[in-house]
Amino acid sequence: MRKISKIEPKLPVIQARKKVAAYARVSRDTERLMHSVSAQVSYYSALIQKNPEWEYAGVYADMGISGTDTAKRGEFLRMLADCEEGKIDIILTKSISRFARNTVDLLETVRHLKNLGIEVRFEKEHIHSLSEDGELMLTLLASFAQEESRSISENVKWGVRKRFQSGEIGAANKHILGYRYDDELKKYVIIPEEAEAARWMFQMYIDGVSLREIAESMNKAGIRTTLGNDFQEASVRQLIFNEVYAGDIRRQKCYMADPITKTKVKNCGELPQYYMADCHEAIIDRETYAKVQAEMERRAAMVNPTYPFTGKVKCGICGQNFTRRKGTTKGKEYASWFCRAKKEVGMSCISPNYSEKKLMEICAELMGTGGFDEAAFENSVRLIMVLPDGSLEAQFFDGETKRWEMPPKPVKPPKAPARKRPANLFDGKIFCGKCGRRFGRAVSESRDRHLYWYCRAKSTHGVTCDSVNYPDSEIREIFCKAMGLETFDEDFFTETLERMVVQANGSIDFYLKDGTVRTYKTFKLRGNKHETTFTEEFTGKIRCASCGNLYHRYSCYGKYVYWRCSGKSKVRTQCGGRDFQDSDIRKVSAYMMGMEEFEAEAFKGTVDHITALEDGSLEFHFYDGRAERWQR
Repeated sequence: MRKISKIEPKLPVIQARKKVAAYARVSRDTERLMHSVSAQVSYYSALIQKNPEWEYAGVYADMGISGTDTAKRGEFLRMLADCEEGKIDIILTKSISRFARNTVDLLETVRHLKNLGIEVRFEKEHIHSLSEDGELMLTLLASFAQEESRSISENVKWGVRKRFQSGEIGAANKHILGYRYDDELKKYVIIPEEAEAARWMFQMYIDGVSLREIAESMNKAGIRTTLGNDFQEASVRQLIFNEVYAGDIRRQKCYMADPITKTKVKNCGELPQYYMADCHEAIIDRETYAKVQAEMERRAAMVNPTYPFTGKVKCGICGQNFTRRKGTTKGKEYASWFCRAKKEVGMSCISPNYSEKKLMEICAELMGTGGFDEAAFENSVRLIMVLPDGSLEAQFFDGETKRWEMPPKPVKPPKAPARKRPANLFDGKIFCGKCGRRFGRAVSESRDRHLYWYCRAKSTHGVTCDSVNYPDSEIREIFCKAMGLETFDEDFFTETLERMVVQANGSIDFYLKDGTVRTYKTFKLRGNKHETTFTEEFTGKIRCASCGNLYHRYSCYGKYVYWRCSGKSKVRTQCGGRDFQDSDIRKVSAYMMGMEEFEAEAFKGTVDHITALEDGSLEFHFYDGRAERWQR
C-alpha cells in the first residue's frame, strides 16, 4: 500500500536586525576637536546605515568632558538609559580611552551591558566585550588608558606651573566683588561701585566687627555677591583673606590630588605657590592691607592662643605633647597641663597632670631663677620631658639636661568602713497602693526629728507619686488598732504580717500570712500641699470644742483660705483650737460623706455642723442624728 505524506510550504526566516549605536567623546572644547567629533558622528552614521543587518539607533557624543568620570557625561548616561529600555543591541566606539579612562567605571559599565546582552565593540583595539577574552583585554588596556590619563594630567600640571612662574596664567575667577578680569589686558579691572563696598567691608573688619556681623551689614545695605546671593560668614571670610584686593595674586592655593577622582585639596605646602605682586590696581592700599593682616593674626591668636609651655612639654610614655586646660573651681580659675592622648578617641595615657603654677615653680627651680621668667624660659629651655614616674627632665638649648624628681606620694591611712544604717522592722514590708513602689524611711526636719515612711517614687528621677507619708509611730498604733492589740509586739508583727499596702487616701491594708486581709480605713491629709479654694458653705458650720466659738475664715498671702476659731481674737479668751485649710476641710467632708469630690449642695443638705477638737480632729454631726469623727 502506498504511503502519502503532506509537504508544508516553508517560509523564509527573516532575522531581526540589530539595533546599533555609536559613542564619541573629546575632552577639550576646541575647534579642531569639534571637527573630530563631527567626523566621527558622520563616519558611524554612514557605517551603521549601510549595513543591511543593522538598524540605526543613533550616535551619542560628549564634547569637552573628561573620560575619568561618567557622572558628568550627559550623552553617555543617556545612552546607558536607552540600553536599559532595550533600544540598543550593539555599541560602537573608536577606542577604550574614548569610552572611559577610569578602569573601574569601564569594567562596571561593560559588565552591566553584558548582563543586558549588549555588546560593546572597540575598533582600535579590535575587542568585542561579549567574546571570551574580551574582559581580560579590556582590563589590561583600560589600565593603560587610566595611566595615560594620569601622565597627561602631570604634563598639563607641569605646563601650568611653568606659566605660573612666568605670570602668563589668567584668573580663575573672572568676577569677584570689586573686580572684573579683562581677557585682553590680562589683568583685573576695578568696578567702582563694587570697590566701595569692598573697602567698607575691609574697614569693618579692621574695626573689629565679626565676619557674621559684616555679612549682615552688607545684606541690610542691599549689597549682594557676584552670583546675586546674600553674604554669609564663609563668603566674607573668603573675600577678606583674598590678596587680590591689595593688587597681588597667589597661584596654586589648591591642587588636584587625583586626576581620576578629580579631588581638589588645599595646598598646605605639598606643592610650591607663586606670589605675583602689583599685578593690577589695588582697591585697598598697603597700609590698610597690613592692618588687615595684623587683625587676622590677632583673631587667630584668640582662637588658638599660645602659652609658654605650648609645644615644649612632651609625654615620655606615649610621645604626645601636653595641652592646656582651663577651668573654674569654687569660683577660682585654674589652668593645668595634661597629655593630649587623654582626650584623643581610642588613646589613653597614665602620665600625671600638672597645674600651670606648679610647672612654673619647677622650671624656675631648674633655671635657677627667683621666679618664672617667660622670656628666659623661651630662650633657654628646648624641651621638658615628662618621665613615667612623674619626674621632669628639662633639655636646654646649650645641651645641658636637668631633672626634677617627683616626691613620693604620702601614704593614706585606710578608710574606716562605712557605717551601715541599722535594719528596721518595716524594711521591705510597706508598699504604695498607687504606684506599687516600696516605701523607704527618712528622718523629718522638724524639731522632734521623727522617723517616717514615704514612697520611693518621690525620690526617683522622672517618677512622681503623691501618696501620703506615714510616721513610724503612727503605723505601729494603726497596726495595734487593726489587730486589736493594746501595745505593739515586734515578735507578733514578724510572725503575723506578710506586707502592708498604703492606699491613696491613707487607708492601710494589712496582708497576713494566713491569707486574710485587715483594713484600717482612714483619710490622711498631705500637710505640704496647698490649694486655692474658698467654700462659703463652711460659714457658721464649724464650732470650736475648746471655747465654743464659731470658726471664721481668713486669707493668707491673698491666695490661700484658712478657717480659725474666732475666740483667738477675743479679749480675755484663751483657745487652743487648730486652724484648718479650706481645701483640707473640703477633702475631709467629701470623705465623711462618701464622695470622691466635695459638693456644696450635698454638704448643705447632709451636715448639720462640724466640731473642731483640740487634737485637730473633726467631728461631723449629720441631720439624721449620726455623729462621726475624722481622726487626724
